[in-house]
Amino acid sequence: MNFSKLMKLAVLGSAFMTMSSQATLVTKTFDNGDSLADFSVDRAAPAGFQIINNELVMSIDGSTFGTGPSAFYDTQGMKIDTTGSNFVSVDMYIDSAWSNSERFAGMWGVGKNDTNDISSYPIIEFQGPGVTDPSAGLAIWDNAWVDLSTLFNLDEFNTIAYKAANNGVQYFVNGTMVYSETASGTSSFGDIILNAKNDGNSFDVRYDNLTYGVVSEPGAIALLGLGMFAMGLRRRKS
Repeated sequence: MNFSKLMKLAVLGSAFMTMSSQATLVTKTFDNGDSLADFSVDRAAPAGFQIINNELVMSIDGSTFGTGPSAFYDTQGMKIDTTGSNFVSVDMYIDSAWSNSERFAGMWGVGKNDTNDISSYPIIEFQGPGVTDPSAGLAIWDNAWVDLSTLFNLDEFNTIAYKAANNGVQYFVNGTMVYSETASGTSSFGDIILNAKNDGNSFDVRYDNLTYGVVSEPGAIALLGLGMFAMGLRRRKS
């Protein structure tokens, strides 16, 4: 395991000791040799989904654009069951080459209510300029594209996260809540999907440190802050 991941786990481990009654979390660090058996295809399989250099890399092959039975299958990705979790986060590298006017990559969720019915489909996804907003940014989906955050850093990992709270979903980018809703009745997340839109161009998406589980409100805020601290250590070491 590389230095940055050891530091992040050490920081998070210290936090868990002080908030053990507040958090029950799993973190997948995608180290070389780790298994991806917990993931399954959502909609259509990407061209590649593998661990490279202690990161999860998902590859989109633009030559396969439009080869599925409908446009629905041009969104390609892999999902993991996070049933019972009220908090999910992942680090995603935002590449400055993602400059076309198209949808690129992000994290999708399946929200569940107290009776375990689907209540929402939260999405944080990077989009190029002119897709749903004149600017490029991390677009938020709440039954429609409703907002766009520019609190991202190009050519760096950025942390995107969801928290089920107040009968709805809070959306975070790099530790800052950028949007929230309280109407869906969402109390937990079922599947979480790492995916990208095949729009005829080939590109890779780099993910790291997928974290999910149950946290209290103070625990979620503390965890996001610690994640930002650890990401800063990684950037200085890279």
